[in-house]
Amino acid sequence: MTTRSSFDGGHAALTSEDDVDEDGDASASAPYAAFCTSAILAAVNRAAIWRDSKDFVDTRSRSPPAKVFEALAASGAATCSVAAREFLNEHFESGPRERSKMPELVDWRRDPAVARGARCATSKEWATHVHELWRVLARLDADDYDEDEDGKDVAGDAEAARTTSSRIRLPYPAVVPGERFRETYYWDTYWIVLGLLTSEMPATALGVTNNLLYMVTTYGFVPNGARVYYLNRSQPPLLSSCVSAVYEATRDAEWLRQALPLLVQEYAYLTRSERTITVRDTESGEVHALSRYFANTTRPRPESYREDVEVARRATRRLDDAVAKLDVKRKIYRHLASAAESGFDFSSRWLADGNNLETIRTCDMIPADLNGFMLRVETDIARLAREALVSLPVSQDEIYAERVYLNHLLEKFTRASEVRRRAIDAVLWDDDTKRWRDVTFEPLVGEDARAVVRDVGELVFACETPYVSDFTPLWCGALDAGSERAYEVVEALRTSKLVTAKGIATSLVESGQQWDWPNAWAPSTHMLVEAIQLYAPREEKYAKELAHSWLRTAYQAWKSTGFMHEKYDVCDDADSVGKGGEYVPQRGFGWTNGVTLRLLEQYGFPDDSVNCVE
Repeated sequence: MTTRSSFDGGHAALTSEDDVDEDGDASASAPYAAFCTSAILAAVNRAAIWRDSKDFVDTRSRSPPAKVFEALAASGAATCSVAAREFLNEHFESGPRERSKMPELVDWRRDPAVARGARCATSKEWATHVHELWRVLARLDADDYDEDEDGKDVAGDAEAARTTSSRIRLPYPAVVPGERFRETYYWDTYWIVLGLLTSEMPATALGVTNNLLYMVTTYGFVPNGARVYYLNRSQPPLLSSCVSAVYEATRDAEWLRQALPLLVQEYAYLTRSERTITVRDTESGEVHALSRYFANTTRPRPESYREDVEVARRATRRLDDAVAKLDVKRKIYRHLASAAESGFDFSSRWLADGNNLETIRTCDMIPADLNGFMLRVETDIARLAREALVSLPVSQDEIYAERVYLNHLLEKFTRASEVRRRAIDAVLWDDDTKRWRDVTFEPLVGEDARAVVRDVGELVFACETPYVSDFTPLWCGALDAGSERAYEVVEALRTSKLVTAKGIATSLVESGQQWDWPNAWAPSTHMLVEAIQLYAPREEKYAKELAHSWLRTAYQAWKSTGFMHEKYDVCDDADSVGKGGEYVPQRGFGWTNGVTLRLLEQYGFPDDSVNCVE
């Protein structure tokens, strides 16, 4: 059974592992070298042209990599800021290209059911506006490849496209988060898919999901985002959730059977040895395999080069030994990239002192939410394999091998989900607080990252205060629906102080990082609302309260600013726009729009809102 033809979009792979050295840095011969090589990035930092580090790596070069490196060597860019600016102005465009064409979203209609069913003029106006944003956030690769810098059409040049842009070419129109996030992002896509389906746009939802499947076909996993500089890490694994949502909407069994092997391929990447921590329970004799985030790099992130270099400088400022300083920097860079892989970039949950980025320790932790996501992947694959089996004709001999394969997946992933569930319960559950918690372990000098083994007694809970991520495993099916413990988790959330009148805060720690107090985020809100719906149904009223708190805040911010935002401040009585982090808060915003539409469809506009007028 073949799958490549369904998802490859007719494009060859952009790169291979041969283009990347053991630190995840691009070699000089790599087609994307100009966007991922330290010499270029250092020159960019020296020139101080771009305020946002990401703007440079999203900017097209005017020359192929070989010419860029030849010119760099001949220039004084390595030591002189003036020379660096001259070099960059000659060999790179002035900034990222913005959208020049509106892709045709074939199933976009002006008046979707979520707007038609609105009970008042206010909610109809808002739902209609959010629905219209799908066209605003749609992108084509043509924006980056098929025109020159002045917007004039030029003949397609595959080699130039491959070497002068950091964009990963995708076969279908993308729907992006917005503003500086001008490309597809992995875990954002799940909530975008939910929103598109709520907007009655299954073809577009199928396309953006196929884009993720295409990246698995090309690279063996879904990178953080559709840029070559993201090829050393992934994000929370929600591809199986995207496939599940699209299948439920389309019931396209043939497509599902083609997608399943790619979900299995991604799972092989997610369970690689360096991403797995073996935990021995000396009392029961059980051995558990749990997941961690682990980026394949020990260099600064290209899209945050300046910021990462500064963090590493602070972390090593008291070290005199050059070898020790380099070792600490390399660890810091991996921890930073791995935190970006988590989606929680950044949060006090990754910081040993809870406050300073130079104490980051992402790879030395077993995250509760990640292992919940892995459980969800395993459960999804088993359930989808069962659906695919049911869809097969009963008596055709030519599909015998496919039937055997699907039965194998069903058995393998049912067993894997059961094993994962026991591991989560044994290692990450805290019966005192009635929630799951991240645990941390001490790294050993010279330890092979591919063979990390710890006794359960060597693990300690990472943080005392609650995080919204502590409750994610409930959404992922870590407990039986309607069980006493599921209701205990909901009560723990209720009394955690994370829940406010304006939304669910990410944490109680005021670190200045964006995944901390006082910010509330769309994906966390949706996961907890749906977790209560599915696993603690007697608390449906509470789920509705949480949904309405989110909708009120997002609506008030929209009325105040005219925009949908990536995050919201639960303490701000003015416009409620979220703050903090390493970049300016963004607007758009893909997953916020998706969650807003989904919650409006399920619960309607808040009944007690004074803004809802007939």
